[in-house]
Amino acid sequence: MNMGMQLGQSQRLEQNISPQMLQSAAILQKTAQELDMAINEELAVNPLLELEDESPEESPVDERTDDTDSDDDSIREVEFESGTLEDTADHDYDILENTTNSDMDRRLSDGLFDDDAPIKDLNAPSKDAGDDWDRPQKDRDKSLQDNLRDQLRDWNGTPVLLRQLEEAGCTEAHFRTLIQYLIDSLDENGYLQAAPDDVMMKMASDPGEDPLVVEIERIIRYEVALEDASLPVAEAFHVLRSFTPKGIGARNMQECFLIQAEAIDAFPPLTREILEKHFDDLIELRYGKIAKAMAVSSAAVQQAVAALSRLTPHPGRQLSYAPTQIKHVDLKVEIKKGRIEVECTQESRNKVRRLRVNKYYTDMLSGGVKLDKETREYIQNNKRKAEEFINAANNRFSTMEQVMRAIVKRQPAFFKNGPSFLKPMVLQDIADEVKRDLSTVSRVTNGKYVETPFGIYELKQFFTSGVRQSGKRPAAATPAVSPRPDATAGAVPAASVPEGFEGDDDVVGSARILEAIRNLVDAEDKKKPLSDQAIADALAAEGIQVARRTVAKYREERLKILPARQRRTL
Repeated sequence: MNMGMQLGQSQRLEQNISPQMLQSAAILQKTAQELDMAINEELAVNPLLELEDESPEESPVDERTDDTDSDDDSIREVEFESGTLEDTADHDYDILENTTNSDMDRRLSDGLFDDDAPIKDLNAPSKDAGDDWDRPQKDRDKSLQDNLRDQLRDWNGTPVLLRQLEEAGCTEAHFRTLIQYLIDSLDENGYLQAAPDDVMMKMASDPGEDPLVVEIERIIRYEVALEDASLPVAEAFHVLRSFTPKGIGARNMQECFLIQAEAIDAFPPLTREILEKHFDDLIELRYGKIAKAMAVSSAAVQQAVAALSRLTPHPGRQLSYAPTQIKHVDLKVEIKKGRIEVECTQESRNKVRRLRVNKYYTDMLSGGVKLDKETREYIQNNKRKAEEFINAANNRFSTMEQVMRAIVKRQPAFFKNGPSFLKPMVLQDIADEVKRDLSTVSRVTNGKYVETPFGIYELKQFFTSGVRQSGKRPAAATPAVSPRPDATAGAVPAASVPEGFEGDDDVVGSARILEAIRNLVDAEDKKKPLSDQAIADALAAEGIQVARRTVAKYREERLKILPARQRRTL
């Protein structure tokens, strides 16, 4: 075998991406908030990049003439005269001599009497309702788990319970870890979720795993009944379910309702019995079957079911203090004199327009200032980086405008008539229109928002799928259900397709189908709700050919609408 050095030639094609292109792609992908953070970071590390100062607004000057007499005594000049400590003491003595007992009590009330007192308790209830807006919220931005951990920290077990736990071989610290494990197993709705199968198998086979934790997992999985659990595990469930809001720590909706019912005074016994013994029939709204099984009238069952309005199926959401997501609008679409115009908002572009290269350092390079080699290279490198950053930030807005104009060109009916006129469109359609790479269009549309006459939308929401029609739509069709009074929100019959909706007769957009399904469900007879097949037939009458399984998929996954049997009311 020849292991020596050899000389050869080969041909290959490779693409090298310059640092400028990488920076431009990174800035293009950033949202408005991320771009603002990137600008602040670049300003902090690059001395040649700076923000142009905004011109201060001129404030009106109040001019007064010397010969004008003012009757307003609310504004006066107060002249302070210098004095001695003895003068101050005499002044304080006069105050004490002229102070009554009630005044003294008020002055010694630790500052809580006067609203302007510096040590006023900000967490105490205020007499002024307007003060609530300025008072700090201690529970703001806390998750469900954080709130429950606070309640666990404040929980104190009774001496009897702690003694029973000791007899069962469980210390108080160990018992708190069991409750903590249950808290960590809750989802956002407050329901207990079992660990994945592979994790459970590993826990069961690990001899060093806490057997009480394994027992908790088996109870959550219904492998062991809660009534047969050991004392520490059963009490851990009981303590968690005693926390607020009531209903957390349940494994299913039935347990959730029963936990809340037990906590309500004078809850109807008939309703509790229905929850315990006839929950499946209750979910399916089979009130007649429940009345027959319980030997009561249908009216009594309906009255008992009405008490369920005091319960909530998602108790965990009552402790949802997640911060509100703020949408920063980058683009704005307006209709002016019949034309659709696209522009970047001033708020989003204002800071980028103020970016500039520091003139003092650039003058040092071009002027007669003598600089050493290292200093000159430092200034030149940072000058190049500042210019590249400014160009990349400006390119972000120009690319967004270009992509948005292409979207408007393909979706004019949406911006003129509303969301139900959104046509099927994919990213490749816009990429071909603007002659950019598909990844570039994906970066532009992700996390960027546009203000339209019909609300604020993320750019990626304009890209929807469609349903191919099996046959030719009728030339004129009469809707089975009248659309909403709002002309922009109703389902659109084939005969009323507006100008600018030059859609494919073979494909109908999902947005239009969703709006049509929503209209049909809103207008249905609640005593005889429409089945999925009836909705499909009604859509066919409007010129939209959709299979029943497609209707069921859109209704459940996209619109979150219950099936017909659960929408029925007596």
